[in-house]
Amino acid sequence: MEICAGNGYFASLLAEQGVTITPTSLFTGHDGHSERMYCPVEELDAEVAVDLHGDAHDVLLCSWPTTNNAMVRAATKWGTDRDIVFIGEFTDYTKGHLGGCATDDFFANINVISDFLSYEARLIERAIVVRWRDAAHTD
Repeated sequence: MEICAGNGYFASLLAEQGVTITPTSLFTGHDGHSERMYCPVEELDAEVAVDLHGDAHDVLLCSWPTTNNAMVRAATKWGTDRDIVFIGEFTDYTKGHLGGCATDDFFANINVISDFLSYEARLIERAIVVRWRDAAHTD
C-alpha cells in the first residue's frame, strides 16, 4: 500500500506492472494532485490508511512524506516485521544532510535494509527499504 501517494504517479506505474496497490494521501498543496491524477487515490491520513488497509498488503510505500510525525505513527502501526519503501530526502547526521521528509524520530527508528541503487537521486535523496525498529514508539 502507499501513503503520501499525492497524485498517484508511483501507484499507477506499479499497477501497470501488475502490483496490487492501495494509494492514499492527504492531498497537500505540493503533491501535484491538483494538476493531474494518475490513478484514484483515497484521501486518508497515513495512520488511518495503515489501520484500514495495512493487513491486505506486504509492503508500505511512502514517497516524499511531509515533515511531521504522520510517518512515525504509520510506521509504528505497520510494525517491525514488514518492509517500508521510503523515497525522499534522507536525514543523515554523519554526512551533515538534513532531509525535508519525515522527522528525526522516523530516521532514528529505522534500520536500512537495502538501497535501490538504480534510483538516480540528488545529493540527499534516497530510495531505500527499511524496517521500523520501535513498535512501541507512538509520537
